[in-house]
Amino acid sequence: MRTLLISLGLLLLWPLGWAQGITSVAVYPFSGPDVILGTAVADRVAEGLVDDALVIGVFPTPVLVPPLVAEEGFFNPLAFLNERFEVAGFDGAAMVRETLGVDIALTGSVTLTGERLRLDLYLATPERVTRYILRAPQGEPGRLAVQVLGILNREFDLPVDTDSTTIDLLTAYGDYVQALALLSGGFTAEALARLTQAVAAEEAEAHWQELLGHLQAWLAGGEVADPLLWAALELTRSPLDNPRAIAAFQALAAETEWPLAQLWVATLRASINDHPGARAAFEQAARYPYGLAARAVYRAVNRVESAHQDLTELVEIPERSALLGAQLAAQQLGETALEIEALALWSRVAPFMTYPFERRSFIAFDQDDALAAAQALVVAVSLAPESDLYWTNLGWAYYLLGFLERSERASLRALELNDQQYVAWYNLGLVQAVTDRLSEAMEAYQHALAIDPGVEDEAIVDLENALTLYPDQIGVHFALATLYEAEGRREEAATQFEQFLARGGGEPFAAQARQRIAVLRAPPPPLEITSDITLSLGARGPVTATFQPGDRLVARFELSTPGFELPSQVMVTLRLQDADLAALSQTVSIPRGAVAFVIGDIALDLPATLAAGSYRLSLSVSGLAEQLVSTTVPLEVTGSPSLLRRLVSRGIVLRTLDTDMAIYTAADLARSEPDLRLVEALLQELRLTAAAAQEALPEVTVGRFAGKQGGALFRESTADDVHDFLGFVLAQAGLANSSFTFVDLYAQWALDGAPAP
Repeated sequence: MRTLLISLGLLLLWPLGWAQGITSVAVYPFSGPDVILGTAVADRVAEGLVDDALVIGVFPTPVLVPPLVAEEGFFNPLAFLNERFEVAGFDGAAMVRETLGVDIALTGSVTLTGERLRLDLYLATPERVTRYILRAPQGEPGRLAVQVLGILNREFDLPVDTDSTTIDLLTAYGDYVQALALLSGGFTAEALARLTQAVAAEEAEAHWQELLGHLQAWLAGGEVADPLLWAALELTRSPLDNPRAIAAFQALAAETEWPLAQLWVATLRASINDHPGARAAFEQAARYPYGLAARAVYRAVNRVESAHQDLTELVEIPERSALLGAQLAAQQLGETALEIEALALWSRVAPFMTYPFERRSFIAFDQDDALAAAQALVVAVSLAPESDLYWTNLGWAYYLLGFLERSERASLRALELNDQQYVAWYNLGLVQAVTDRLSEAMEAYQHALAIDPGVEDEAIVDLENALTLYPDQIGVHFALATLYEAEGRREEAATQFEQFLARGGGEPFAAQARQRIAVLRAPPPPLEITSDITLSLGARGPVTATFQPGDRLVARFELSTPGFELPSQVMVTLRLQDADLAALSQTVSIPRGAVAFVIGDIALDLPATLAAGSYRLSLSVSGLAEQLVSTTVPLEVTGSPSLLRRLVSRGIVLRTLDTDMAIYTAADLARSEPDLRLVEALLQELRLTAAAAQEALPEVTVGRFAGKQGGALFRESTADDVHDFLGFVLAQAGLANSSFTFVDLYAQWALDGAPAP
């Protein structure tokens, strides 16, 4: 089942003007170093629009952007703007307007330059996006709002009221603005506290009390008179309660006929696999371009034949969000020609967005069209000069075109930006190897291998191809031999080293090649376990030779060889003799040239049903050909499975909500009745957080806790419930060596129906 994840901090409303016959305006919170100040300026703008303008203010604007369906989840459309989802720009303002479907969208950023505030305002309409640079004294941020309202009045004849534009964040207004920001982030309980404090002040404004009333009604489980606010509040609920959210947007659709509402209904129904309901709602939502885009992507993901019809319509619509939908749908359907067509139009409509050029370069690489890839990436690096990914890929495109100097410069630039970009190191090493600079090339390859010991297969293929493309560059043999050896391909490595020598490879690499040939051609040296095997309860637990059923034990030992070096990889196997269920094999990588290496964290889970008694633990290590060493150590198993020991040995840490402190540690193992104390501590944490759970959690609809609200769920949980929860946690392999807030994990388990392990 696909799960809908709402990414707060995005926006979407709809062509409200289409439905209402009046101008619709969305004001997105302005960004900047001081988020609260930017939110305040945007709020004063929204509150200053009156009469004929239908305004969506700083809340609920940031929570209403409908995502696009993906194969395994959902895409937030604003994620395609940049890594930070930054909407303060030409493309951001346009995407906000298009996805919201409003007539006008405002985004911006407030910064301080010297002693003056600067607002970079972006105003999007269906025709264009206009940038305004506005300034005001540092102590008078409200003057920025006055200037924005003046623009809206002058350019669009919108009635405005500038009487209430004063901004003083040290007053109750500061509490009100913080409440708006908290609501946008989904922190409803914290927002309630701030809003209550603001409303209690003498200078409280009337609409603050109105918002407080709506929020109180929603938190109490009652009706919210404002359907848009109700729908937005449902999207802040964590975890999302799909039936309640669908009901809220259906109410919004019934009252306003906004396509936004129908698109959310469609998306929410798709998230719970209600495809008949989703299809019906998508039909209504497709009345505007972004709704059509969302339907096209949904149809493409679900292999609905009519997706092609939507796609052919979308590639003709010159809007960013429509073309995003076209690109994603075409990619899903494998319609590469239509995808390229959509990307070409997108790059003309939004020449400053990097994503269309990035995606075009990937398609070009897949089609072995290095020229098209380079053309797209040249634009991408000009738009995002700090992207090590784009510079890395541009370096590769230049190499394929034979522009070796340009390739090297691009790779070096990528590494200036991120010296951990190992693909750039591989690209750099390749260029240096084919330009007769073997010493530099080997340094680059060693950097790449140090970052990622697993050899990149494509790097080997590139060197193999270079033998044909650059037949006079004998250093390629040495570089290729090095990567072959690192990957464990000893015979091929020796052959390439021999080729290097046969073709007159010079020093010091000739001596290195001879030494490597001797190692690679010699019989593999024996392996030895040269230290005692240390067993411990998990990676961080106490060292011991006595365990209980269900424990995770970890073995640590030193492996060595009297020969030239250890193999690059060995297979370590642990097996509990006379207990076939307790066995584990794990591959371990060893640095080149090592003659001794400490191997740790080899973990083996003892069966929970293992009988008490004396056992022997067999440990074997295999390497090349006949390399094998093994030994055994005694092991005592006593008692019965312990919840605390199993948690500690697996590195699972459960923390308190208020202080983020670990509820238990390995030291608690020495106390009497540790499991009883553990369960009591967890029950106490549930009782302490019951009030918060009452505000934050929806009613449980499935499983043993069905019908219970958050407070009752926590207060009425029993020791048996906690036992079952811990059993479920311990059965999830992916939770090992992780830390969690206990009540969050418990709440999710309960809301999911308290599944068994």
